[in-house]
Amino acid sequence: MNELIYFPYINVPATDWTIRTLMYYDSISSIVPTQYFYNPKKHYDKHMLELIKNELVIPIDPVRSLDKPREIVEEFIKYITQSDNELIVRRKNFQLNKTFKMHFDKFEYELYYQLEQMGIAKHDRVNYKWYYVELNTAKELMTFLATILSEKLDLGLTTDVIEYRNIGRLETDISIIDKDIVNKRELILRELIPFPHEVNIKKLRKFKDKHHDLLNSFSNKVEQIVLDDNIKLESQLIDERVKELKLRKEELSAKMNEGQLKKIIFGSVCGVIGAFQGLQSADTTGAVIGAIPGFTAAVYSALQIERPENIFDQSGMKYLALVDKQLK
Repeated sequence: MNELIYFPYINVPATDWTIRTLMYYDSISSIVPTQYFYNPKKHYDKHMLELIKNELVIPIDPVRSLDKPREIVEEFIKYITQSDNELIVRRKNFQLNKTFKMHFDKFEYELYYQLEQMGIAKHDRVNYKWYYVELNTAKELMTFLATILSEKLDLGLTTDVIEYRNIGRLETDISIIDKDIVNKRELILRELIPFPHEVNIKKLRKFKDKHHDLLNSFSNKVEQIVLDDNIKLESQLIDERVKELKLRKEELSAKMNEGQLKKIIFGSVCGVIGAFQGLQSADTTGAVIGAIPGFTAAVYSALQIERPENIFDQSGMKYLALVDKQLK
């Protein structure tokens, strides 16, 4: 599954986690209120706008994406009201101001009305587009919505907020995030893609488009480890696998930068040098002769930038070696 849906926030964070995720997956979808589609510059932060512009993040309107949003809301209400004791705890949390701000466009109005009647939500009278919802209820509600949308739209479920991965009490047949798989994958990506804090988003998009086949090879290699039940998260075996991948990545990076001047001189650059030598006979100052080595070195350097893709690789690490060379 190469496309994800992110929750619980609207704006995908400007963090290393986001960059690593975008380097690994085709795109991330975000659950966005209808209002945001009409005036994106007003609502999104600068980083999110850039991601959307380059089609790395895809906004999803939850109400329009679901065929029967009201019926889905009813299922969540049934879950909330099944235990009186649980409802009492939620009301106490709400009174203690343990809340999460939620946009009213993410759900049918009936949901917020019901939550207000239960005493676990309140309309923001200053900014009427938002509701304050009891914290645990809001967490479960966002997990519930994101899970439904992930199944409906065939998207992987992802979040950078650890506490949301531990929500598994919802009475549904839909599996919540497999924490072991997610943690193994993130460990590997964190070790292999130590990315800089500032990344040119447009350049990142072009890089992914150009090297999509290499990304698939890299992804296949990582998933072989992630989905292997014999490789546990905190084990010597996963450490060894990561070390092997890092070593291969470093070897490829070195090959892309090592000297291959002889091959280039006797190849395509030969004709260029010959042309200069032809000019030399008409140059009485001899200046051209002195310029030849510098020119050759310049051509060599330029070709080194363009030719790293020619290096053969079966490890899946060529994608990351190119990341180091072209994006860092």
